[in-house]
This record gives sequence, C-alpha cells and structure tokens, in this order.
Amino acid sequence: MTKEIPEDSWDVLSEILTPHRRDRLKTAVQKRTHHVRLILQDVHNPHNISACLRSAEAFGIQNIDIVTLNEPFRASTSARGVADWLTISKWKSIEECALAIKAQGYLIAAGMPAPDSVSLHDLPLEKPLAILFGNEHAGVSEDWSRFVDVYFTIPMMGLVESMNISVCAAITMHHLIYKLKISNHPSQFINSSVQKKLLGIWARKTLTAPDLTYESLKKK
Repeated sequence: MTKEIPEDSWDVLSEILTPHRRDRLKTAVQKRTHHVRLILQDVHNPHNISACLRSAEAFGIQNIDIVTLNEPFRASTSARGVADWLTISKWKSIEECALAIKAQGYLIAAGMPAPDSVSLHDLPLEKPLAILFGNEHAGVSEDWSRFVDVYFTIPMMGLVESMNISVCAAITMHHLIYKLKISNHPSQFINSSVQKKLLGIWARKTLTAPDLTYESLKKK
C-alpha cells in the first residue's frame, strides 16, 4: 500500500528541485492517465517485465498491477528508476486483484485468443479499461475467466502467429492511448488534485531523505 504523504509535499519539496526537473515532472504528470491500466500475471522473463514497465511509463499509464501466482516479480536492471514514476500494486491472488480493480469501475480485457475474441481495434474505452497479459508460455490463467469482460487479439498480416509479450503490451498500450487521445474522453487524464499528489510522490522519489528534507523545509 502506498504511504500517505503530506498534501503539501510538492509545494514544499519542489522549491529545491532544479527548474528543469520541476518542468519535466509537471509536463509528465499532465499526460498521466488512470483510464487505462496494465495487469501482468506471472510474466517470467525480467527483460519482458522491464520492457512492459518502460512502455507503460512512456505512454503515460500510471497504474500497474503485478499478479504473482507461480513466478516472482523480477524486473531487469534496464527498468531501474522506471518504477519510481509508476504506481505498482502487487497481488498474490487473481480474485483479490480482479475484485479491487472492478470496484474502481474497470472492465478487464485479456490479451489472448478465445472463441469470442475481438480485435484490439474494437476494445471499448467508454469505461476505464484494465488490459491483462499472462505468462509467456502458459498465458492468462483460467482463473481469470469469471472476471474478464472481453478477450482481444492484435491483428497480424504476416505468417507468424504470436509476438513477444512485451511487444504485444507496447502495441496495445500505444493503440489505446492514441484512441483515448483522439476521443477527447473527459477522464482521459488524471485530475489536478491527483496530479498534485503524484507530483509530491515523485518529488520525494528524487531525494535521499525526503522526510527529513520535508521537515527541514517546513521549519524555514
């Protein structure tokens, strides 16, 4: 669970950040979305995990859910620092993860072939959407079936029948974020109050001793 921080963390701590750092964080937070989130279940290869995290951050997707049933969560060093800018929730239970996400109003879309799969291009975005990818070999667990609202596949025109999970996740996230952008959905980006709270979290991530620094600045 994310530690609660003082509401004025950004106001206080941003004073000691360089103008360049402040501007970068403020620009990034304005493009963050909660409307699309990513769920990864039992992804084995650390490089695949890292690539998924980097793609999510690059496309402004803030919330990542990691479900570990049979595989540990291991990101490679190429993701070092990326996790600082993401909100990562870790789960040991599919049911617990799914119920928590659905309680927030999300539909769950699983990236895997099924008799009633739709094209990625046809995924709905009227409601918040959580996209789910499973293990490189076993795929999405059958235990998701009672929680998944729609199954989807990525249209391909060549002879190959599958792609690497990190590639699939990147294509899916990019497409959905682009579709969300051109739709001008009213909840496309996080609101100003959430932006400020996230900026406070980010500011603290840039400091070695954020609590001490915060208290010191508050006393001035």
